[in-house]
Amino acid sequence: MIIAITITIILTISFTTRTDTQASKLEEESQKALAAAEAGIDSSLKNKFGIGDLTTLGDLGKNITSGSTTITLSGSDVFTSPKLVSSEAYTTYLGAYTAGPPPSYASSTASDITICFGDASTQPSLDIALLKDSTSTPTVRRYLADPAGNTFGGTNKLTVTPGCSGNPAFAYSVRIDGTEVGADSTMLVIRAMFASTKLFISHAGLPTQGTTVTSQATTSTGVSKKVRLFQSYPQIPAEFFFTTF
Repeated sequence: MIIAITITIILTISFTTRTDTQASKLEEESQKALAAAEAGIDSSLKNKFGIGDLTTLGDLGKNITSGSTTITLSGSDVFTSPKLVSSEAYTTYLGAYTAGPPPSYASSTASDITICFGDASTQPSLDIALLKDSTSTPTVRRYLADPAGNTFGGTNKLTVTPGCSGNPAFAYSVRIDGTEVGADSTMLVIRAMFASTKLFISHAGLPTQGTTVTSQATTSTGVSKKVRLFQSYPQIPAEFFFTTF
């Protein structure tokens, strides 16, 4: 019995040690793959093109057996923004953006803009600024989208419609008429209020809104890590437009 107990204890200790060693090795391999994938993101953004073979990335590349990055433009006629926390704003370009220097942007097409927001568990409101450049003095038109039906003075209230025909993941939608958008609008700055939300924006002629870089690296033991980064065009601080209603 003593021998059996002793053998059981030895086997348990051996199994625990082997398991801990394997877990540590797995964590080490995971960190190597993640580091290589992140290095691929940095290199792609710096050089403005995808990398076909991450094993060429110096010392980090030596830790993996395969890996690559791809760069794609995000948004064209429709665009889904990153998630905005309450009081955070997102700038959408209605005309093609050129980084420059100096940076420049074209005007919009005179068609409706549909904005979808919220989901089954949230009921955010939107404060919207439409930037127009029809004269030597740029102008700003303000709109409010509030599913709760509250009224705020000094802001045009948009009709909120349940559901979103372009993306069923969103609970509400509003529309800015194409006659108001015109061919002289340049940007749409939208602030989320009272709750977090993503934005789904649909507009004929809506240009790309940024670049998505995807990087994946795999180690010799088969551990793989994928990293995806969206780099938007320059964002305008919300304080420029949304200090008061």
